[in-house]
Amino acid sequence: MPFAAVDSVIGSPPIQFSGLVADAAARLQPGQLVTASDNWWGTGEFIYAKAAGTIRAFGLCVLTPAFNSTTNTYDWNATEVPNTANLGRMLCVSAVALTSGQFSWFQVTGLCPVNCQASVAADATFGIAAAGQGGANSAGKQILNARVVAAATTTVAKTNSFAQSGSAVLTVSSADGWFPGAFLSGTGIAAATTVSSIDPSGRFVTLSAVTTAQVTGTVTATYNNAAIFYNVAHLNRPFAQGAIT
Repeated sequence: MPFAAVDSVIGSPPIQFSGLVADAAARLQPGQLVTASDNWWGTGEFIYAKAAGTIRAFGLCVLTPAFNSTTNTYDWNATEVPNTANLGRMLCVSAVALTSGQFSWFQVTGLCPVNCQASVAADATFGIAAAGQGGANSAGKQILNARVVAAATTTVAKTNSFAQSGSAVLTVSSADGWFPGAFLSGTGIAAATTVSSIDPSGRFVTLSAVTTAQVTGTVTATYNNAAIFYNVAHLNRPFAQGAIT
């Protein structure tokens, strides 16, 4: 479901992990911070910024203020974090996949899935494992002010799910704990199916592949498919500097 903004910002675009449409032109001053709350993920802070390159959903990004001589203002440019040690850079997590020039929200505090290369144990530090991805901590690449609270082995099952055979829409009582990219399984769910989107009510989930049979039971979301891992992290204005070794 969409996050409910705690701060009142006139013209604020919606904040949500599903169904969020990136802006082709800025609707807010880049760098605007908004606090918002979600039933499952809790309260977090989001910054409005511009993609300065292709960014994956829940990708680990760096933020770089850059002066724009055309508008005489500072842009807040986001790019996927490089796989480099001792960056000394502010980090954030994208709420949606973006292409260069689009504007959207990036999370800087609170709980959120983070696109990673491996599952990281709960209550553990993590680090930069590849461009745009987190993973196991390593010398000089630790993500400070952040910690994994739920490993990518997490599963969230929904009982009494329903879909007609050949349908791309699954009905659930609540999609809390699911997000676009989560990997689904269950009787009637095609292999390699992921969540494509969730409607604002949280009851109707669009699937990446149509069902192979009628679904009338439990459907389970898993936070990894052995190639992409979504660890849930607690962020508190994270930055990349690197542990002293």
